[in-house]
Amino acid sequence: MNILYIEDKRRPERNAKFKGVISSLGYDEIISYYDTTEPKIIADLIADGVICHSGMEGYNIITYFSKMKDWPLLSYSGSVDSTPYLRENKNKKLFSVDSDYFETVLPEFIERCRLIKESMNNEQ
Repeated sequence: MNILYIEDKRRPERNAKFKGVISSLGYDEIISYYDTTEPKIIADLIADGVICHSGMEGYNIITYFSKMKDWPLLSYSGSVDSTPYLRENKNKKLFSVDSDYFETVLPEFIERCRLIKESMNNEQ
């Protein structure tokens, strides 16, 4: 498994907090960190899922490539309409959660990524 965590340049303290959560949950081996949304770089990446903040600079670039490459995407946010559970979008591969519940839903998102990867491998 290879899940990308795209860092939000505006909030290095939040990146550090979530990296700590990822580490404490034992996901260091499957989550890679990137501090860019440069299209040329994102286009070349291979991933089983992506995590980013929904209000970050470059969010539209990340969603574009996640749709194009069929990557599951978890976006976290502190907005009023965000939920404390993993909310699935209509296309079944876009997920969102309130930032305060990131730690709670991360294992479920990773499991969804694993199941999606398995189903795609079985279709080939």
